[in-house]
Amino acid sequence: MIEQYIPVNDDEWAYACEIFDIKHVKKGTIVHRAGDVFNEIWFIKSGLARSYFSDMNGKDHTWQLYFRGKSKHGLNHFMDDSVSFYEKTGSMLNFEILEDSVFYVTSLEALDKFISQEQKWELLARIWIHNTYYSATYKRVLSLMSETAAERYERLLDEYPYIFKQVKSYHIASYLGVAPQTLSKLKNESR
Repeated sequence: MIEQYIPVNDDEWAYACEIFDIKHVKKGTIVHRAGDVFNEIWFIKSGLARSYFSDMNGKDHTWQLYFRGKSKHGLNHFMDDSVSFYEKTGSMLNFEILEDSVFYVTSLEALDKFISQEQKWELLARIWIHNTYYSATYKRVLSLMSETAAERYERLLDEYPYIFKQVKSYHIASYLGVAPQTLSKLKNESR
């Protein structure tokens, strides 16, 4: 995936791999709790996770789903809250593992140091920041503000055709910003 953007020789690969640890995480694990500063980046190798926040009434709202694959909104391979890290504030998000998963994990501090050492890594970081964060967040917020629930549902199916095989319906409803009953109605209407 990296070599689509920049060339990397064997020594560079070895050096890059040194900063990451492999973590195997069981389904149901909360790997980060809201209120704590998020200081790592999790690159998903396999599995499924989500980030969510709880409103003042205790209702959970799924912010993002993380799994291997690319959507029209960009990559969703990286789990982090760099706003929390760079602003040194508690994250608003919880990060939950939805199925047994494997991640490559490093601190954002170590990643920043690594990226700053060579221009091609900075280029890769800029591309991935755009594809992973800016593009996805921009399109997600505009979607929530401008599209109907039916339009958001249809776009989700277009982007992630197998999402219902991977993600529970109540997480999908939360991600779309609709009640579970509304999601059931949308599913029935689209058949």
